[in-house]
Amino acid sequence: MTGIALLSFGLNFYAISQIGYGNAYYAAAIKSMMQSWHNFFYVSFDPAGMVSVDKPPLALWVQCLFVLVFGYHGWVMLLPQALAGAASSVMMDLLTAKYFGRPAGLLSALVFALTPAVVVASRNNTMDMQLILVLLIAAWFLFKSIETSKWRYLFFSGAMVGVGFNVKMLQAYMVIPAVVLVYLLCAVGRVWKRLLAGAVATVIMAAVSFAWVAAVDLTPASSRPYVGSSTNNTEMELIVGHNGMERVSRQGGGTGGGSFGGNRGGFRNPGAQNQPNGNSDGFSRGNRRAGGGQTAQNGGAPGGQNNRSDGMGFGDGMRTMGGTGNDIGTAGFLRLWQSSMYGQASWMILPVLFGILACFHRFSLKKMTLKQGVFLFWVSWLAVMAIFFSFASFFHRYYLCMLAPGIAGLMGIGFPRMYRAFRGREGWKQWIFPACVAVTDAVAACYVWSYAELRSCLLPLIVGFGLLALGLMAGFLARPKKETALRLAAVCALISMMSGPFYWSLTATLYVSPNITMPYAGPELKSGMDTLGMTANQHAFVSSDSNTVALEKYLVENYKEGSFLVMGQSSNEVDQIIADTGLPAVAYGGFLGTDQAMTLDQFKALVSEGKVTYFIVSDSGGMGSGSEIVSYVTANAEKVDASEYGGVSKIGEISFTLYRFGK
Repeated sequence: MTGIALLSFGLNFYAISQIGYGNAYYAAAIKSMMQSWHNFFYVSFDPAGMVSVDKPPLALWVQCLFVLVFGYHGWVMLLPQALAGAASSVMMDLLTAKYFGRPAGLLSALVFALTPAVVVASRNNTMDMQLILVLLIAAWFLFKSIETSKWRYLFFSGAMVGVGFNVKMLQAYMVIPAVVLVYLLCAVGRVWKRLLAGAVATVIMAAVSFAWVAAVDLTPASSRPYVGSSTNNTEMELIVGHNGMERVSRQGGGTGGGSFGGNRGGFRNPGAQNQPNGNSDGFSRGNRRAGGGQTAQNGGAPGGQNNRSDGMGFGDGMRTMGGTGNDIGTAGFLRLWQSSMYGQASWMILPVLFGILACFHRFSLKKMTLKQGVFLFWVSWLAVMAIFFSFASFFHRYYLCMLAPGIAGLMGIGFPRMYRAFRGREGWKQWIFPACVAVTDAVAACYVWSYAELRSCLLPLIVGFGLLALGLMAGFLARPKKETALRLAAVCALISMMSGPFYWSLTATLYVSPNITMPYAGPELKSGMDTLGMTANQHAFVSSDSNTVALEKYLVENYKEGSFLVMGQSSNEVDQIIADTGLPAVAYGGFLGTDQAMTLDQFKALVSEGKVTYFIVSDSGGMGSGSEIVSYVTANAEKVDASEYGGVSKIGEISFTLYRFGK
């Protein structure tokens, strides 16, 4: 298990410096939160404490603690996620091996560690891997409660789900159906006692979940930041709205490639979808992004992954640009097998289904064992996640890491069971093992075939080891006493089935996703090309380019204590400035610029008080009701000549005009 944990951490953390600070939005928030306890508690995006980020606090608090110990560096903010990914693979072993044996535990850990979406999420400054670790700990307490018949472990389980809620809100509650089902079916005692214990655990879960939410919403709005991405400045609305129902039924879901974050209000880079191949800068965006920098060949396929019928067909191999900004395919039962989704987490779903079939047997619901309950837990986990990702209107592809625990647990349980059924010649069940290998490898081979560059390297591994496994199985049937051949067949089968996800995971480690806010794994990353529909703030923030440094130097030199360094409408305009200077640069419209944190009258008052001197207006224009402030600025403030701050009006990739009041 130590080797698997080290492999997992290596994939998660190797060459992490090439990602830099990752997503500049969260990097800026960490810098702001380190400025004061007020900003820390309310997860303020900006040092002035005007608008909060659109996430609960716990994972960001953890990143702050790492920064406190090791300093403000990109790798420090990414380290908690890398560690959580490796620790989660250890948890998979603990949760499976105890009930199904050591081989099952090790296989579960390995499958989890090599799930591409897990590696992608572990190499980012988002929160998903911390959430998964917390939920796996909740599962451990659940199983412990059933095993010992002690309620306190169930209460701890409920509390950990509540902790998960403070990592990523309602996403944590997706595990509740599995917890409830397994406890009610497997715990000993009368039904009313189980229901009572469950009710108490639910109260504890709710109390832990909403303690911080209540603290924020009960604080007067004037004494805290505006709740970013909410419509009424409350955490409760953020939970139900942007981080709740919008994920399920957001208008304009589907691929979500046109505008950043789906179609939620608006920030769109007009030029993002029409960049010519081989332009003068080679798509290398200065220091705002990392890695790659190679240009697509003329005649390459714009849109890459979308130039195919996204059914079960995996397309024609024209993948040079990597698909849309948030390519999640079309909602439906086959979404997880569509071209942009399959490579992220779906490689092992087919063997899991075969494994479930091999494990199927009659059992009494009144006498269900804990071992059966653990199996049912992973089935329920996977079913809930698969249904959500098959039909939800909006999510990012790296969210598919939530599938990984269910897939890994069932693979660890099912693969040895298929092996034993074949070895013992258990009627029709003995044919499940060879059928699993044949079908799984056939689907994987079809997917890999659509990548011309992989036909000579990865495809032979999948097909060759798959055929060798089937041949060794046939040899075992002819000579049943030669069990060594069957063991070798199992090893070859695993190599053939794991080659695809292992290669996809390596791409996430070796290459930087051009779209750091919607990262993914796959051979497309080798090109270093922008994905269509990207906006300027979606590249990895490594370091500030000379243009941004010159602007920051100018603003700092003219900064007046007690005022704002600079103001803009969205986080795009100021996140890099915050990360570099730690001074109160403010985005009054929050992440996308659509938050209602400030009215025009309030803005005018700040100007008259001398708190606002400099204002950045992005050339892409203002969005939402906050654009009236932009209109006021352009009509009443003085344009600052670019020669005063270096001669180039760009922050990273964002072209802007700087305005000045009161001079």
